[in-house]
Amino acid sequence: MEEMIKEKTANQLYKDYKDEGGTLNFSGWLNREKKKGVFPINKEINEEVYMALNGISEQKKAHRILGFPTSTLVIVGVVIIGAIVVTQIMKKKNNG
Repeated sequence: MEEMIKEKTANQLYKDYKDEGGTLNFSGWLNREKKKGVFPINKEINEEVYMALNGISEQKKAHRILGFPTSTLVIVGVVIIGAIVVTQIMKKKNNG
């Protein structure tokens, strides 16, 4: 399928889709293709998008600690610290 995308324009791909029994209008079909990560409008842009997405996914893999994304660990840490602070305040309020 990827080879076909590189060789055909969006209009040609849409025509093939309709010939195979597709029911979406062009804009609906194009939006569906974009959601799948296929951008058949411009072959060069499509290749650049794939390369960029691969780079982003590699960067996301690099920002992990113990297999968890660092942002998740920061949020969990803040929640834990907040719970400890609230507990200490409540203890002092009840004892005082």
